[in-house]
Amino acid sequence: MNAKSLLVGLITGTAAGAAATLFSTPVSGQEAREKVKLAQTSVKSSTKMIKTDAKQLKEAVTRLKEAAKETLPEVKDSLKVSAGMWKESTKPNIEHLKNDVKDIQDNIQDLQKSLPNKGKK
Repeated sequence: MNAKSLLVGLITGTAAGAAATLFSTPVSGQEAREKVKLAQTSVKSSTKMIKTDAKQLKEAVTRLKEAAKETLPEVKDSLKVSAGMWKESTKPNIEHLKNDVKDIQDNIQDLQKSLPNKGKK
């Protein structure tokens, strides 16, 4: 949503509400003018607050975006380094497991050779 559209909508809604209230209540001209001034002051105050909040939000988003630009490459590089270190640290274990599997296969073949053949009598 566009901040300008929101601001226009809030101001329009406030003005319409104030006008409806002003014209629907029986008051003297002096009281009506005072209410209009009060409503005008309230609208100005609300508008200033909304502008300030919108500006702060925009600045916060900009800071977050800049922080992400700086931080994400560092995290990416750190993850690459960690993955590389993990891969290197697991190489000996993988080789050891491959050797164990080969030894087991050799033992199974030796056992099969040493067992009497059931098919031949």
